[in-house]
Amino acid sequence: MAVRGIYVLAGLFFMALASCASLSEDTCRAGDWEAIGFEDGTRGQGPDQIFRHARACNDFGIAPNKTLWEAGRVEGLKLYCTPRNAYEEGADGDRLRPVCPVDDRPRLLVENDRGLMWYRIGRDIDETESEIRQISATLRDMAADDPARARLINARLRLRLEVSRLRAKRLRYRY
Repeated sequence: MAVRGIYVLAGLFFMALASCASLSEDTCRAGDWEAIGFEDGTRGQGPDQIFRHARACNDFGIAPNKTLWEAGRVEGLKLYCTPRNAYEEGADGDRLRPVCPVDDRPRLLVENDRGLMWYRIGRDIDETESEIRQISATLRDMAADDPARARLINARLRLRLEVSRLRAKRLRYRY
């Protein structure tokens, strides 16, 4: 039975891998490699992405045009490697990919870090508000004369103040 389980897991793994193909058959057959490269560039894909496309399209007997793809990717990177996009990547919780020109990286990394701070503080606010909701639920279920009520009410008040402090801090990281 254990061997069968391993085969099932291996099958699921390979099915998941197959579903992660970088391109569909229709896209491979259309062969608009410059547009594919452009899209990859706007998402910050590195030069090795062409190899994933080659593997995906190889199943259909199609080879990518690396020259057109790279020309499109370079144009797409112009949209990816902007301060606003670096910030947006961070605000989504993502680090900027190391595909931008070396001269631009310091400024882009500052913006990316600013976005990451926005994201992290937002996550802290969400966690603190979740704690407030838990305390409020506990208080609703608690008897009015329960001696632990005062402690919970004070804790909830401190957490509400923390949320206010975090929101004020977060404003400093807004784009």
